[in-house]
Amino acid sequence: MSNPVKGIVYIIVVLLALSAVVGLGAWLAGRHYQPTIDNLNDKLSKCGSLKDQANATIISQNAAITALQQAGSNREKAAKVAVDAARASAKDDYGKANDVLAERVDSPDVCAAASSAFDAELARERSK
Repeated sequence: MSNPVKGIVYIIVVLLALSAVVGLGAWLAGRHYQPTIDNLNDKLSKCGSLKDQANATIISQNAAITALQQAGSNREKAAKVAVDAARASAKDDYGKANDVLAERVDSPDVCAAASSAFDAELARERSK
């Protein structure tokens, strides 16, 4: 064999040996790391399902919070309407009470005068 042919054969042999070493290393690395990869894939799938459950729970809780806020708003509106209605119905009573309180007291005993004024107003109410 000639020198150039020997050089080409030598390069081919070196490349084949290098390919065999690289292939063997990849195969050994795969055998070494495959259990770790499988374990991590299992954990990843469990985390994915837990994430889906957490998202569903969060959506459910957000809907409940929104419903509670709406119910609170409805109660607040109803309370305002009830307060306004109570004020409107009590307006006449406040006016009558103020009229009774505004009556002049000629007696030195203020308590007795107030009592007689309220008795007189009660008698007027009952007579209606």
